Amino acid sequence: MSNDVAKTPKGPAPAAPTQDAASRLKHGLMADALERMLGKEAEKPIVPGTPRVLLVLANYGHSLSWDHAKVLQRQMFDASAGGKLEMKFAFYAEDNAAGVRRFKITRRWIVDPGEMAGFMDRASCDCGGCFVRIHSALKQAVKENEERPMRAVVIAGDLFHDDQSNLDEAAILANQLRRAGTKLFLLQQSNDPATAHKLQYLARVSGAVYFLFDPRTQGRQSAEMCDAISIYAKGGEEAVKATGGPAATPLLEQLKQEPMPIIEAREHVRVKRDT
Repeated sequence: MSNDVAKTPKGPAPAAPTQDAASRLKHGLMADALERMLGKEAEKPIVPGTPRVLLVLANYGHSLSWDHAKVLQRQMFDASAGGKLEMKFAFYAEDNAAGVRRFKITRRWIVDPGEMAGFMDRASCDCGGCFVRIHSALKQAVKENEERPMRAVVIAGDLFHDDQSNLDEAAILANQLRRAGTKLFLLQQSNDPATAHKLQYLARVSGAVYFLFDPRTQGRQSAEMCDAISIYAKGGEEAVKATGGPAATPLLEQLKQEPMPIIEAREHVRVKRDT
């Protein structure tokens, strides 16, 4: 692939945190809950201007899922006709030295669906058993938001391999996106229970939207959800309400959900006294 089209994000190694990820995540969720109790806005409103969307695909290159992703990106551009849309596409490419798939992303914001489809045709992610972390996608999404917050981040994939610590780090990043006014959509294209558990956890603690596509009806479900997400990318929640459609109701229900604090299960230790 041409080096002037895609890049592998690089950066200095992060400083070691003073608390583990789980503790930092709990602290942030408690602070958000307190802000809501006090009637304060825990997240920013949708950023005005030309919407920006990051589309991330973690799947086999040139598979049906990639075809669905090409449909999704075109629908988002079509939905914004007259209002414009800027999009970046990201995917997982070859392994790095640690055996983890490299995360690649387009260098610039693309405004034409034909150009985006051509780039996706040239991209390659023949994963077959690859090791993919959703944390990589969310880390890059937060970086993309530094210039101007995006309207949405859409991550579609079948398998993610983050361990719990890495998942908590991902949740912290997802909450940074939420507070900036960026909505996170997590679309699972498999029946893998471990991946379902991870994505549901992320949605629960960050207020992200999560959908599991049934392989038997994935084509229809994808088309309906593509429409709803496209409408959201153009005009936000109010646009989804006004337009309606088969996927509007379940999408609106999830858009209303707020991040849930983590409730730890405590063991009750029975002390046996000598008599």
